[in-house]
Amino acid sequence: MRLRPVFATVLLCGYAGLASGQDLQAKRSEELSREIARLEGELDRLRTQEGGVLGELERLSAELNLGQTRLRELTLRGDTISERIAAHENLLGDLDRTQRERRRYLAFRLREMYMGGSRQALHRLLGDRDRDDYRGGLRYASFLSTRDASMLASYRDDQERAGVERGALLGEQQRLGETQSQLRAANRSLDAGRRRQQRLLDGIRDDAVRRESALVELRSAAGGMTDLIGELDPVANPEALDMAKFRGLLDWPAEGELRSSFGSVVHPRFKTRVPHPGIDIRAASGDPIRSVFDGDVVFSGWMRGYGLTTIVDHGNGLHSVYAHAAVTWLEPGERVRRGQRLGIVGETGSFSGPSLYFELRLNGRAVDPEDWLRPR
Repeated sequence: MRLRPVFATVLLCGYAGLASGQDLQAKRSEELSREIARLEGELDRLRTQEGGVLGELERLSAELNLGQTRLRELTLRGDTISERIAAHENLLGDLDRTQRERRRYLAFRLREMYMGGSRQALHRLLGDRDRDDYRGGLRYASFLSTRDASMLASYRDDQERAGVERGALLGEQQRLGETQSQLRAANRSLDAGRRRQQRLLDGIRDDAVRRESALVELRSAAGGMTDLIGELDPVANPEALDMAKFRGLLDWPAEGELRSSFGSVVHPRFKTRVPHPGIDIRAASGDPIRSVFDGDVVFSGWMRGYGLTTIVDHGNGLHSVYAHAAVTWLEPGERVRRGQRLGIVGETGSFSGPSLYFELRLNGRAVDPEDWLRPR
């Protein structure tokens, strides 16, 4: 009976594939952990700021964004555990098949020795005709003895390995159960947060005084962006391309239809015209936000009225603004290339669900982004 030596190869390949997947999952988990820590810091900062209607909405928005990011981290953790469970189950299945083959071989050898008897077996192995037959039989007997001993040792080793794998599988299953319980709790918390946000928005819409207060704060926030960009130090990069030469050819910062154009618009919640120095792109939550041109990140964080925001300096007085993000990837001082991911779409600071709010500023003054973006 010939055994296929597959288990060691399968075991090594299985662990190699698992390790590679775990490296990618670990990198994503680290990114989410950093973002959670950052959002916790932003939320603490918002809690210490002055109140106001917009401030209250932004705190709720920050809490929801933190909850959604924690939910993504828990989902990733659950997926990682599920992959490890599948790997343990596959390895145990391969090990079980190999052990069945070994048991059949060992049973065959026991039957052979029992039926032949020790004297007949020695006579057949050692021979009785000449010295060469004797030596050949002795070598074959030694080979069988070594192979049987090796088979028994491998069988015992893999029985112990199976016990270790089953213990690890049980531990992973318990961790998956705990993670799923945390996921259910996180979803309940998110639902409760969304209900609080909706009640607050409904109250503002129905209360003229609070609505006017929120509009005043929104107008102030638009002016705050102008002040911030005016205070930023220009980044010197003599090798930078002149973005003005690519006017009308820039790629859009996110996929999705245009929801609100540049200029004053009717606010989706308050039904009153408000300044709108940018455009709104109706993008799906989690979609990538990409830089429209080469530049340097000069701001990344939470802004009143904008939510999580990234500002890129493209040189020659041009800045692009990307707001309402769920996650921002880059920090001030980092160089970006055209099309590079800056974060993912969310609804922080938004009154109308997931979207990307995008501005272009020339020497601090807002200009219509559609004049600069590639026609659709």
